[in-house]
Amino acid sequence: MAASGLDHINILTNDLEATAAFYEQVLQLTRGKSPVQVRGLDGAWMFDPSGNPIIHLVGNAPGLSLAAGRTPGQSTNAVHHVAFRCSGFTETQERLTALGLEYRVNDGMYGLRQIMVQDPNAVTVEMNFTGE
Repeated sequence: MAASGLDHINILTNDLEATAAFYEQVLQLTRGKSPVQVRGLDGAWMFDPSGNPIIHLVGNAPGLSLAAGRTPGQSTNAVHHVAFRCSGFTETQERLTALGLEYRVNDGMYGLRQIMVQDPNAVTVEMNFTGE
């Protein structure tokens, strides 16, 4: 067996609404239902424009086994960032500025333009733009 790509990332959050809104506004993903909802938990899938679920958000709740030993918003420890292929560098900068979010730009790294921003849970999101 060999991995052929990244399926999705899972983010545990104390503020599902703010986190879903962040990914809707910043990466322009679409919010959908999560399989954890059938178990009575808060959650959401965030879909890309092709309808692929790429981020799974799970609302933190007392006794949630997934959350054992984890504190949303604290350092992500060994996970430094999550990167996405993106388009529309200038539009993205304008959107982040309009949202009042602090971000950092790296130009020329590996032939990319990059924008780095943190989500409400201290997850660093890297957006990579090629040919822009």
